[in-house]
Amino acid sequence: MKCLILGGGRQGITCGEFLFKKNIDVTFVDIDEKNLYMIEKLGFKKIKEKIDIPEKIVKLSSGYDLIICALPARFGRMAQQAAILSGKNIVDLSYSKEDPFELEDKAISSGITIIPDAGVAPGISNLFAGRIYKSFDRCEKIKIYVGGIPEKNIPPIGYTITWSPEDLLSEYERKVKILKNKKIKIVEPLTGIEKVKFKGFEDIEGFYTDGLRTLLKTLKNVNDLEEKTLRYKGHIEKIKFLKDLGFFNETINEKKPREVLIEILKNIQTRDIKDVLLLRVIGEGKINRKKRKIIFELVDRGDDKHTAMERTTGYSLAIFSYILLTENILKGIVPPEILGFDQKLFEKIISHLKEVNIKVKFKNEDSGK
Repeated sequence: MKCLILGGGRQGITCGEFLFKKNIDVTFVDIDEKNLYMIEKLGFKKIKEKIDIPEKIVKLSSGYDLIICALPARFGRMAQQAAILSGKNIVDLSYSKEDPFELEDKAISSGITIIPDAGVAPGISNLFAGRIYKSFDRCEKIKIYVGGIPEKNIPPIGYTITWSPEDLLSEYERKVKILKNKKIKIVEPLTGIEKVKFKGFEDIEGFYTDGLRTLLKTLKNVNDLEEKTLRYKGHIEKIKFLKDLGFFNETINEKKPREVLIEILKNIQTRDIKDVLLLRVIGEGKINRKKRKIIFELVDRGDDKHTAMERTTGYSLAIFSYILLTENILKGIVPPEILGFDQKLFEKIISHLKEVNIKVKFKNEDSGK
């Protein structure tokens, strides 16, 4: 089996390493010289090409069994459209703003499967939500907490960049969709701040970000759905301050403050302090007419080779890809929560996470009468 990975950044390479160990033939496509150097150094096949139109992806994907998109968010829809044109299955990591279900009919007509949002959040968070949803006779509420943070609350903003700073800023400014009393409600990002406890970590706060996406359509008849990003206390006040000053703006008086902020964020990297990925998905509902609470939790730390963000995002992308290569999956748009609906597929994905020492904790407890 052969995979074409679009994007040879840190998450893409981590994905390729996992698949290579599973005897999958992997080829990367990238235009960045630093990425191409690393791809070659690690012994992977590479193609130097700028991915800017779907037709290039169609041509490049000839002879491959699967397209894997590990490009920035703005390229996600283009990659999905190219997969439809080429008749190739695709697993897409990118957090593209468009609704993937808009391509449902075209994907089915082309006879392909598209797994969108195939990272850690969205991604594994959706997988947990899907399994929680199917575990109840009546699922009433699901709440997602997730964040990548340093092991310690380090200055200046209690944060270090482990993924695209462009996408990070977008996350901090997109309007947020949540579900309250079965109705979609729009709230401002960076609001709804609450204290969240994780063992071994102090002063963690959660705040609204727009991460539910496909869950708002696939989890039917749930009363409440929401997602909050996790950061150290104080981080969000500093981000709001920068936003209020105008650093999120593309231009001010012919200057480009957003570009400057992105470059500053790129340099906020502390290699001496490893990062941590915190993820908790809580579901409440009824089983046999009794109220229950189901919790999935994942705490992963960076190691000597990969950051926690690379591990949880890159390996998740790889595992979703491997599942699509080796299992019989529905055609059309199949977000990770739909994989979570299937108990056997869910267990296989969890077992693959264990292979790379990403451990998942599970609780099923009484939540009242």
